[in-house]
Amino acid sequence: MQKVVFNKAGEPQDVLTVKEVPVPEPKAGEVRIKVKATPVNPSDVVFIQGQYGIQPQFPDSPVGFEGAGEVDVIGTGIGPDLKIAQGQRVAFSGLGAWSEYIVVPATSIMPIPDNLSFEEGAQFFVNPFTVVTLLNEANLQKGDWLLLTAAFSSLNKMVIQRASSLGIRVIGTVRRQEQVHPLLELGAEAVVNTEKDSLVERVKSLTEGKGVQACFESVGGEIGTQALASLGKNGLMLIYGLMSGEDAHLNYGQTIFRTPTVKGFWLSRWMNEASITTRAKVAKQVYDLMKNRAMQVDVGNTFPLAKVVEAVSHSIQSGREGKTIIRCGN
Repeated sequence: MQKVVFNKAGEPQDVLTVKEVPVPEPKAGEVRIKVKATPVNPSDVVFIQGQYGIQPQFPDSPVGFEGAGEVDVIGTGIGPDLKIAQGQRVAFSGLGAWSEYIVVPATSIMPIPDNLSFEEGAQFFVNPFTVVTLLNEANLQKGDWLLLTAAFSSLNKMVIQRASSLGIRVIGTVRRQEQVHPLLELGAEAVVNTEKDSLVERVKSLTEGKGVQACFESVGGEIGTQALASLGKNGLMLIYGLMSGEDAHLNYGQTIFRTPTVKGFWLSRWMNEASITTRAKVAKQVYDLMKNRAMQVDVGNTFPLAKVVEAVSHSIQSGREGKTIIRCGN
């Protein structure tokens, strides 16, 4: 089978290779999945660059944290309560998704609703779980203000859909004017083009000087600094990304008088530390939202596994629309 690997950290175009390897066999409690589709997420890119929360293990480090496919082989010791069947369409989480086959724990898969494609199902874990968990963590009420940096990202489009349906007023930031209208149509209350307008001043105007109750931040640098300054009294900033590669500046005066809370969020840690009950509750929320298309994923261009370098290059292009998908096998 074909599998994407790399043997040193670096830029994807310099280090990724597609290698022929034996098909893995599932152990007790595991299932083998014939992978149909897998997304290129920002976390994949920073993992390849060696800048992620977990480090690649060489030689032949695998790549990709989620995907979708069909159950191929079921290992021993899997109880009927999990309701896993051969040929079942499932989404999965597990390192090594950029491959024709993968073996994962039976507890790391979810059925894909019949009305979703493999390309949509491949995005079941990283973004939807992050969206639901961030909103649960923020505990915003109807009428509260939520600020999203990099609002045109696939993840934040999902946040806008879900938050607006709950009556949360969303302000998004973009850097291209043509991205404003689509986000307003999704349900954002306002969209700020930070290439033209001051984020702090727009937020102040929209919130009548009170600032936002929460911000989901993924950029850092100057945008992150302005986002932090846009928090209201006792506001919450949840940081889950660093797209600019630069740290934001902390204003001590604002911190003293507004007493904000700034926390990091990493889905992998949350998955490891959350109770079984909590994970199951979020999984049900995600499944229902996706099945009912109340929170739709954004499918963009697709590439065959053999063109993984082109897929990654496309995924990091500024202004691209939709999640870049790698197709694995037939």
